[in-house]
This record gives sequence, structure tokens and C-alpha cells, in this order.
Amino acid sequence: MKDKTIKRIRWCCYVALALCALWGILYFSNIIRSLLGYDEWPIQRINWSEHRAYKIGLLVVYSLSIAAMIGICVKVSINILKGLRENIVFPKNNVKLLFWFVAVDFLYLLAFNNLRVLWDGQTVFMLQHNNFVTPFFLLFFAFMYKIAADAVEENNLTI
Repeated sequence: MKDKTIKRIRWCCYVALALCALWGILYFSNIIRSLLGYDEWPIQRINWSEHRAYKIGLLVVYSLSIAAMIGICVKVSINILKGLRENIVFPKNNVKLLFWFVAVDFLYLLAFNNLRVLWDGQTVFMLQHNNFVTPFFLLFFAFMYKIAADAVEENNLTI
């Protein structure tokens, strides 16, 4: 049973790494193509003449949050894979990364829910329920991971 679980965890890490790579490649290649004028945004071109600073800030926060989430996810997956080689299922160095992931996810959702500003021209700031629900559950699981990492570390010291 333990070997099956370890194999599944390892498999999930490899899938997460592949999905992160795919997400990063697709998002940033679309951004580059759009900025170079080879491709249009899905709805229509962005009107940069109105609220330019707001739109640039929104795109920067959105892009940086995507890059940060991809980076954190890759680092967590690599830490788990390294930990599995050393028979550590909950590497302690993932605890801070998971708390950072919560903050980055909040910023990502905030930017994502306001992307319509790019095309609509309105600057109404939207704050939806998923801005709080998803980060709350991620925060809960980050605390659970911290408890598990502390328990594993304490268990390894007592044996």
C-alpha cells in the first residue's frame, strides 16, 4: 500500500510539472504574440488610450502571479520528489512555499476577475467570492501540510 501511494504521489508531481510547463508556454507565448501584433486577444484588441496605467498594472499583476504560481508549483513538486528519494513525504521546505502560494493565488484571482477591464473600458473593481474561498481552502491545506511536516519531523527524531 505504501509503495502504491508513493508511486501515485510521484506520478502526481510529474503531471503537475508537465501542466505547469504547458501553462507557462501557452500563456507567455500568447502574451508575446499579442504584444508583437501577431495575434489578437480572444475578444477584441485592448484600447490602451483609456486608463492605460490601470490596464498595464492589471496585466503585470496577472502575468507575474501566473509566473509565481508556476514557479512555486514547480519548486514544491521538485521538493516532494527529492523528499521521496530520502523517504520524506512532507518536506519541511514546502511549508513557506505553500503559504506564498496562497498569497499569489489571491492576487491571481483578483487580477483574473478584473481582466474584463482591458476590453470594457470600465474601471469598476470586482471582488468575488472565489477571491476568498479558494485562498482560504489553500491556506487551510497549507496549515495541514505544516502540521504533517512537523509530525513527520518529530516522528523521525523519536525513532
